[in-house]
Amino acid sequence: MTDYAVFSDIHGNHSAFQACIDYCMGRGITNFVLLGDYVTDCPYPQKTLEKIYVLKQYFNTLIIRGNREEYLLNYHKTGEGRWKKGSASGALLYTYENLTGKDLEFFDSLPNYGIFQQKGVPGFEYCHGSPTNTSELLFREKRNTKRVLSHLKTGVLLHGHNHVQDTYVYRGKKGVNPGSIGIPWYHGGKTQFCIIHGSTKGWEEEYLQLDYNRKEILRDFKKSELCSIAPAWAAVSMHTIRTGVDLNQTVLLRAMRLCEQEKGVARWPDIPEKYWAIALKENYIDLYGKDIPRQEDE
Repeated sequence: MTDYAVFSDIHGNHSAFQACIDYCMGRGITNFVLLGDYVTDCPYPQKTLEKIYVLKQYFNTLIIRGNREEYLLNYHKTGEGRWKKGSASGALLYTYENLTGKDLEFFDSLPNYGIFQQKGVPGFEYCHGSPTNTSELLFREKRNTKRVLSHLKTGVLLHGHNHVQDTYVYRGKKGVNPGSIGIPWYHGGKTQFCIIHGSTKGWEEEYLQLDYNRKEILRDFKKSELCSIAPAWAAVSMHTIRTGVDLNQTVLLRAMRLCEQEKGVARWPDIPEKYWAIALKENYIDLYGKDIPRQEDE
């Protein structure tokens, strides 16, 4: 039996990441697949990257690039650009400014797609979004998901990006999403990953959802500059960590809509904070990511 732990969408949540590593060490797992989006959204990205470097050095670790790593690399390679303080792009800017040359070289060294082949077990493929596009979303029963699965070279695709822990099969080919470690959806915000168990017959996935020390990562938000650089975005990220309910796109689109209604145009990332503040309040989220109590109708 060959076991691999599959980690995706850490988004800088080093507290959740450490809990998943500790669990796997307790199970005696020494093989890992890392599916991208290692940083952005949570504070102190170096804490997450140091853990990745340790896994890479001491264990058998397959690593690919996510769309967030691509964003950071492209920003660096094009001479930097439009990112600025504020909730629209401030979290990206904060992360970029906290990276080292070593980190950017590491991202640049990563492929976008990999294929695993080893004697004694069937192969599998792994990517962030899809094998050809780190930003492609693969959801159950969607036409593009069926197309991607039908073109696999092996019987299994491991992918992340959409944060939904799920398995789906199409014409004998299986897609496996381990869920998000750092900004997890559903399951009350528990951190999520999977372990795949390989034999001559194929790969079977075991999904896990773990409690972890959320207070630690939430304290880091408050200690870091992230909350002042990107206040509403940090609040929505903290809210997802607390609850498992992700409202980042809801809040973003509402802020852009409010800006467009008042100014006649809304161009990312130039969305004034007052619109973000209104969008947060309309979704009953405070600046610490806590739910604002709703007043019952009289």
